[in-house]
Amino acid sequence: MARQSQNKFIKRQKELERMRKAKEKMVRRQGKKDRVTESDEAPASVEPADQS
Repeated sequence: MARQSQNKFIKRQKELERMRKAKEKMVRRQGKKDRVTESDEAPASVEPADQS
């Protein structure tokens, strides 16, 4: 009986690791989307430097 619990534990750990990686990937993708919108807006708000 103990063997089955050990297998369930390992399976659960793998499942948690998959979920963690998927969440990190989603955050990275959303960060990339935010950077694209920021870079679109940034040139309009940046003023050119004075060149003497």
